[in-house]
Amino acid sequence: MKKLSILFSLIVLFAACQNKEVKTTDSATSDTTKYPYAVKKVQNWAMNPDSKNLITAMTLIKTFENLDTSSMGKVLADSVWFDLDGYQFKGTKAEFLKQIQSEFNKMSGFKIQMEDAESVINKDKSEEWVSLWYSQISTTKTGKADTVNLFNDIKLKGGKVSGLSEYIQHPMKK
Repeated sequence: MKKLSILFSLIVLFAACQNKEVKTTDSATSDTTKYPYAVKKVQNWAMNPDSKNLITAMTLIKTFENLDTSSMGKVLADSVWFDLDGYQFKGTKAEFLKQIQSEFNKMSGFKIQMEDAESVINKDKSEEWVSLWYSQISTTKTGKADTVNLFNDIKLKGGKVSGLSEYIQHPMKK
């Protein structure tokens, strides 16, 4: 009888340790919280486990740091948009590279210090973004230097950068 009760206990313990499928619901539809604003479309973002987008986004920033439009062209989609501090562009890659080269001709260099990065993809895999937080010191050919903190949202499609929104913070003056 003792052996039977030990065997029965082991079976119960084994059954209790089995992974059972947990029924979950879409968090967007199951959330009953009353928010101050309605969200038009809940994307259900998730961390992107594939590092390719993060590498592409950081490579784009590295090409800015190196004033290298040739390498920049390799990571850009054929059609791009950029919303930067005081600058907006929407058009072809060739047009953008021509404009940015004109700006690069005024610069002697950039120095980037990357602070943080996050790559996300929405649930239906129709949008992929990388967010980068970094400090940038830019120096013009006339010797004028400027330091800013930047946040970039970089949109990727098919492994190429199709857009970039840049948010800039100038340090407070003492």
